[in-house]
Amino acid sequence: MWSYMHLISWAAIIILTLTAWVIYPRNARLFTILQMVNRVFYLTVILSGVMMIQYSIETSWVLAILKILLGITTIGIVEMLLSYRKKQKRSQLFWVLFVVLIIATVSLGFYLSGGRPLF
Repeated sequence: MWSYMHLISWAAIIILTLTAWVIYPRNARLFTILQMVNRVFYLTVILSGVMMIQYSIETSWVLAILKILLGITTIGIVEMLLSYRKKQKRSQLFWVLFVVLIIATVSLGFYLSGGRPLF
């Protein structure tokens, strides 16, 4: 159950981030709402991640700690990406980091979970 909650929350964060990025110039109020909803999903990701940590540590405690750090860094990059969008600053570096961290975090997460909940 926690793995489904974790995966759905990450998918929601990615979708909400992309939607907020696209919608900002046209609707600043909706951007703020999407940003707040995104933050609620951060909490669900952290909660579900804490609940699943015991299984990840059984596989490899070093990789589990790396996954935690990657997840927290990804959340930070999402926040920086959206705040730079709101300030209308250049954010190409944050886009590159966002994509790289999402790929690394998801890959490591599926490795630690043995491919669940997808396989």
